[in-house]
Amino acid sequence: MDFFEKGEYNIDDITALIDNEAEESVHLDFKAAGALSKDDKKKTEIAKDVSAFANSDGGIIVYGISEVDHRPKEISPIDGRIYTKEWLENVIQQIQPRIE
Repeated sequence: MDFFEKGEYNIDDITALIDNEAEESVHLDFKAAGALSKDDKKKTEIAKDVSAFANSDGGIIVYGISEVDHRPKEISPIDGRIYTKEWLENVIQQIQPRIE
């Protein structure tokens, strides 16, 4: 199945992006763990990134992959106890109109 058609992803999907040197595009963006932070500047940047995808043709932002020259380099681990799905949803809620 094509990466963009999947509903859920696992570590094999992420390592495949790295192994296949999938290039960032208007539909795919890689963000290292440092892109997630609880400071206001980083949260605003997260909201801007999500808003940009929502206002274009959509796409997938993969947090937890560092990149070099728009290609994934390695896994950049994220502490899921600190940066939960709920936390990310709360950050995204500042976008108006609201994105589901």
